[in-house]
Amino acid sequence: MKLHHFLSVSILFLSVALALPVRSQSPEQQHIESRLTVAKEKFETGRETEALEIYESILDEDPENYEALWNTALLYANAGHRLDEGEEKEEKYRRSMEIAEKVVELYPEKGHSHYAYAVAKGRMTEIMGTRDRINASHEIKESITKAADRIPDYAPVWHLYGVWHSDVANVSGAEKAAARFISKGIPDASNEKAEEFLKKAARLDKQNILFRLDLARHYLEIGKDENAEEVLSELVEMEPKMKDDPERLKKARDMLNELK
Repeated sequence: MKLHHFLSVSILFLSVALALPVRSQSPEQQHIESRLTVAKEKFETGRETEALEIYESILDEDPENYEALWNTALLYANAGHRLDEGEEKEEKYRRSMEIAEKVVELYPEKGHSHYAYAVAKGRMTEIMGTRDRINASHEIKESITKAADRIPDYAPVWHLYGVWHSDVANVSGAEKAAARFISKGIPDASNEKAEEFLKKAARLDKQNILFRLDLARHYLEIGKDENAEEVLSELVEMEPKMKDDPERLKKARDMLNELK
């Protein structure tokens, strides 16, 4: 195509584009977007109860809202994890799982759908028997893999994948024995991948305390005490950011003192 013709066509396309009406959000949509922004800010600054209330109010109006769905699934999982064993803990885990299943069904192409599902399923394993827990580990790996493929720069995915590898690569003797009677057995996992993925998560989010704490825990699990001490020494100098960070920093200091 000659240059002058190319420019003429380009100008024509631009003129048509400028003439087209601009799609604007309805007042209702604008209001929801504004509340999503507020909820995200509250989530990221540790006010999770307030964030959950906003996300759930959005779902009352827009039951298929993607951002509200996957964040609500995560927040219920977090809330359940903080509780002692009991009916309320199980109720929150089941609510998290229910919402995660819905978001995967509605948005199977989205990475955060699969991430939320993996988190919810992972929490559910805490209230499962050994056989169900081993079976679930395969499903969790599949969901994390899908999430990592779709949102490779999202640090929490790599943290979750690293923790999964650490947990599965170092399962108890009882679970190994039980796996002999399960067709799929224990899925492939390695301590090398656990370290790689946990370090990747820490690189992607340099201010995240949990990622480094879990990396230190992994090092202790596999007998790399010097590596754990190095991570913990840096970790205890960090400033708390998330809701559970003060408790995590206290745990890190206790772990560091035990190593010295």
